[in-house]
Amino acid sequence: MARLLPALILCLGLPLAAAAQPTATTNDPFAQLKMQADQAQQQGDYNKSVQLASQVLQQKPDDHVAYYLRASARVESGREQGNTQTIREGVSDAREAIRYSQNQNINYYLPYLYGMMNLAVMENKKSHAETALNVANQVLARPNLSTEERANFHYQRGMIYLPLNKPREAAQDFSETIKLSPNHFAALLALPDAYALAGENDQALASFNQVIEKQPNSPVVYNNRAMFYQQQGKLQEAINDFSRAIQLDPNYHHAITNRGFAYLEGGKPDTAEADLSKSLSIAPEQPFVLGMRGEARLLQGKIAEAIQDQTRAVQLDPQNPALHSDLGFSYFFNQNYNEALTQFNQATQLAQDQMKVLNPWVYLAMVRNNQKAEADAKFQTVLAEKPEARDSVDMLTAFLMGGVTEADLLKSIDQKDPQRAKAQTCEAHYFIGQKALLAGDTATATQNFQQSLNTGMRNLSAYRGAQYALKKF
Repeated sequence: MARLLPALILCLGLPLAAAAQPTATTNDPFAQLKMQADQAQQQGDYNKSVQLASQVLQQKPDDHVAYYLRASARVESGREQGNTQTIREGVSDAREAIRYSQNQNINYYLPYLYGMMNLAVMENKKSHAETALNVANQVLARPNLSTEERANFHYQRGMIYLPLNKPREAAQDFSETIKLSPNHFAALLALPDAYALAGENDQALASFNQVIEKQPNSPVVYNNRAMFYQQQGKLQEAINDFSRAIQLDPNYHHAITNRGFAYLEGGKPDTAEADLSKSLSIAPEQPFVLGMRGEARLLQGKIAEAIQDQTRAVQLDPQNPALHSDLGFSYFFNQNYNEALTQFNQATQLAQDQMKVLNPWVYLAMVRNNQKAEADAKFQTVLAEKPEARDSVDMLTAFLMGGVTEADLLKSIDQKDPQRAKAQTCEAHYFIGQKALLAGDTATATQNFQQSLNTGMRNLSAYRGAQYALKKF
């Protein structure tokens, strides 16, 4: 099983245009509150913006500007916190703003579209994006849009195309946005990413370079080009760009985190740990960064510190199955099989379809925890399967249970894909070594653990397990 590291952090900038700004008039007693709500939102204080807009709406329930401001703040806050309910409340507020304005202010659609797009991504429901796309098409069909409005809605529609897996259409909209508004920063950032998603890597790099020419002092641009380089396997170029982003903004913790991930991927866990610690010193409650630092510490043999980080990560994000499984592996390597089982079971409950890969680890942990009879009963269906129906995970589990021989396990390795073959070889020899240990044959166990390490598959938990079995870091 590959370690479940978090993805790189892509920054696309603020998607909402400054629209419907409240202005103080002698006829509006709430203008000052609305201006303060808008200022709070521009400063990123979304809770304060919501509170101020709500004060207005308590006294004037049909104030469409207040609804717009609260909609924008709620959508941004929900996106930032990963809270879909807050986003839904923002979408509802946007609808009210549209209704009470009698559909006169086109910019009130912006938080609605942005909210629906984020719901599509966070809930993995294309229907939200399809609904938003229909609305965006209707808005763009209006003949009286200003150039700025048309640019903003092309950008929004481009963002909606992304969760619909239509990156080329997204790129067309982002390009149109830039034609209409050459310095539209969010579109400038989004265009190369859309090209990359479409597999048009040459255009993506050219687009990144063009953005840097226009915005040479923007740390976000360097962060995003670095991500592109890393995804192309160009780690040094990625590290150089992340470093430039950090040079421009020493407190830009997203770039610091991403550089730490690049160092981790490049086999420098000690350097990665330093970056991840710096990111956490700036923003302490980042569960995925804590998990990643735990991984970096684990790779150095600092298992107690790794468990501490991963435990905190789970506390901060208890519904994340990947964090539970990673903590389970660390407990397993530390020979705390009872706690390993607790975390593996939690991960499986949260994402049953994705966690079959844990089966051989769960079986072995149960055996090590003096629960062999229960383990055999739990996985008896694996032995009942026809041999041709077993996948690689089933083969490992069946081998541990005595249902297939070592020769059968090694013969089942898929040789058609060299990378897959290396991964399966690493895992096969690790579990052969574990079974030998159970039988008291330390020489055979050591030989097989070394064969796991010889594959060089550093991203696999089996590789990590072999490191801990042999104490080689």
